[in-house]
Formats: sequence, structure tokens, C-alpha cells
Amino acid sequence: MIKLFEAFAGVGSQAMALRNLGLPFESIGIAEIDKYAIQSYNAIHGETKNYGDISKVDWNDVPDFDLFTYSFPCQDLSMAGKRKGLSRDSGTRSSLLWECERTIKEKKPTYLLLENVKGLITEEMKPYFFEWLGILRNYGYMNYYAVLNAKNYGTPQNRERVFVVSIRNDVNENREVEEYGLFDRLTYKFPIGFDNGIRLKDVLEDKVDEKYYLSDTRVKYLERQGNDSFEDTEFSKTILACYYKTEKNSQYLKIDEIKYKKGGVCGCDMKPKFEQEQRIWSENGIQNNEYLKTAIKTNGNYRIRKLTPKECWRLMAFADDDFNKIDDIISNTQKYRQAGNSICVNVLEFIFYELFKNDYEIKRNPYDYYNGVKND
Repeated sequence: MIKLFEAFAGVGSQAMALRNLGLPFESIGIAEIDKYAIQSYNAIHGETKNYGDISKVDWNDVPDFDLFTYSFPCQDLSMAGKRKGLSRDSGTRSSLLWECERTIKEKKPTYLLLENVKGLITEEMKPYFFEWLGILRNYGYMNYYAVLNAKNYGTPQNRERVFVVSIRNDVNENREVEEYGLFDRLTYKFPIGFDNGIRLKDVLEDKVDEKYYLSDTRVKYLERQGNDSFEDTEFSKTILACYYKTEKNSQYLKIDEIKYKKGGVCGCDMKPKFEQEQRIWSENGIQNNEYLKTAIKTNGNYRIRKLTPKECWRLMAFADDDFNKIDDIISNTQKYRQAGNSICVNVLEFIFYELFKNDYEIKRNPYDYYNGVKND
């Protein structure tokens, strides 16, 4: 039985992934301060002990656990957060990473999983990142890290994230060795990516409320702003947590069955100030962020709309059953926010499969499942 503790838990992507794989696990608790995320977590997973602010947890009061996951706040590592920093004394949200040192020192879990934005390994942030890996080594962990993109693991979203798997040395030494290269012998290898052909159109709802559509006036305005410069590409951008805030820096999606028969993503550049501003994407592509709007072509005219909350949750590989559990109790604003703040469940499934496949019976093989062999 894997005993799990999720710090910065959100809606519990890690617990969802373990559940989906059919791995035997027990949630020891979570550390989460967002009241809406806590509502969603408990609605999806059942009432779970929440220890609140990780900086205030007395770890002597927490039962031991095997797997510690810590997707600490990313705002101060990204361009959107103006890269305010990660140093211990910065007082930023991202500096909560260092609170996890106390957790690891006192509880010594067998496995650790870190997830965060790619900004964590930029030249500016690398010194802090490697300092953190050094701390983990000193506490007796072997670390493996990689940048994984959700589009390579079965969901149509171009979402690159840094993942660090850490295995306590006494366990690592007894694991099955993987031959990696001429001189390297590893006990953990990150999952191999693939393209299963899933595109944005495959996650769209059949019927969508009129409130999600832009007015004809707004559509005409966007068309007037365009320069008719279209780019065929297969991928669009990452889901963000701030979808609900503004339409200023918006992306859009439309269908053009005549001009764009090849599929993929067609971007209409609306003279953006930033890369993510006002672009139109094809439903045949891979979703990039929740500023994105989808469009339906009706009687030869384009109708452009926002993605619905359920579509955003599907792009995070959340099950519709999980969405339905929170649909009536959480506002659309929070649904969008929770999707953007979360981790793609399918990516976690692959990571956990590779981590636990030799130690536990796993009911769902994600390589089969996300390639259409759904035998569970």
C-alpha cells in the first residue's frame, strides 16, 4: 500500500493518477490553503485530512508516508509572475519550495515527486534548482529530472513541465537497474513519449451554452484586426490559471474546412503585443492555454467561443466523472483556475507507472490505455 501526502494539492491530480492506474494507495493527507481547491478535492476524493499551510505543519503530528508530492507555486518562476525569484529569503510564493526541506528531513519518504514550470531550469533559476537537488542528495536521495510535454502522453495540450523523481538511496539500491548508456546505469527512466492522434476536437463538448460564444460584433472586430497571416502548426499553447480574469491576451480557435483540410492548428495573428495574444487556432490541433477560444462554423460563417470549463478539465486529462462531482458546487471561475493550476493526470500516470511497475500490480497500463487499448 502506497501512503501518499500531497503538498500544494490542488484538486489532487496525483491521487487521480494513482487511482486511474489501479495502484493500492492511501491518502495520509494534503497541505492546501485554497478553500475552493479543498472543496473540489474533498468532493472528488472524499473527506481528506488537510494540514493547511505547509510552513505551519507540525510533521510530528502527521503519520508516516511513502510518497511525497510537491508541486509548489510557480508564479514567481514564470514570465507571467515577472520571475520574482526562488531564493529562501525572497518571501515569494515559489520560495515555499524550501518549506519542503523540513518535510523531507523529518519524514524521509521513500519517493518524492516535484513538478513545476520550465522556468525552474532557466539560467536564472538553475542555481536554486541545483541547490535543491544537492539538498536532496544530502538527505539520501537519488534524483532524476526531465521536461515532459503533455502532448506526448495522450492529451492535446502543449504543456511542458519539469518533473523530478527522487528515490531514497536504500530503496534505490535494491531496484531493478536500467541500462541507459555506455557508462550510465539507472533505476528510474522517464516514460517514452508518443503521438496517439488525439486533437482538440476530440475533447470538445457536443452542445455548448450560448454564453460561451463571442458576439458577431466581437468576431468582426477580431477579423478586422487580422492580417490574414495564417500559420499551419500542429500545436497550440499551455492552459493557464488566469483564463477567467480577462480577454485582453486571448487566443481563439476556429474551423476552416475549405482552406485548412490538413488539420493541425491554424493561427491567425491579430497583431499581438505578446505571443499569446489574440490568435485563432484549429480544432484539429493541440490546445495550448485557456485564453484559447473554440469556434464552430455554422452556415458558412464562423462562430468563435471560449473553451468551456469541462473542456479545460478534459485537457488536463481529468475524468468527466470527477468534473461532474464539482460542477454544481464550484464556480466557472474556479474551475478554470483549478485546471490551469493543476498537473496533467495522464503524464502523472506514466511517471507513476514507470516508478512502481516492478513493485506493485498495476491494473491499467497507460501505454495501452492512451493508445486505445482500454482493457480496464
